[in-house]
Amino acid sequence: MDQPLTSDLFPSGFPSELVSAAFVASNEAAWRPAMAARSIEWLGTHGYAVLGTELWLPMGGSIQSLPYFQNVDRQGNEAWDTFVARAAEETLVYLRAFAPKFIEEGDVYVNVTWVSEAEFRNLET
Repeated sequence: MDQPLTSDLFPSGFPSELVSAAFVASNEAAWRPAMAARSIEWLGTHGYAVLGTELWLPMGGSIQSLPYFQNVDRQGNEAWDTFVARAAEETLVYLRAFAPKFIEEGDVYVNVTWVSEAEFRNLET
């Protein structure tokens, strides 16, 4: 379940303390809620858009996906920097709003999906 971290999973310059705190499965990263918030803040200030989150509960060698999902879509001709800032803010508001519920679920991790502007352009084609 826990896999070795790949050098291309995290953006260049991503803080080592966030890398080491990450739970990695299927080449995706998740953090406990407080560290997820720090990761989202870093991504947002470094030009990466957070496309969404999913709540994971690691259980006995597998991951249970809990019914807490959040997605952010780019709006029309929204400038990249505007989208990045809005996506980070909406995601952080979501995490703050649901934090008490997450605690009730157990030792949860927040899986974060992010993209660079170039990666996003490739998604559109």
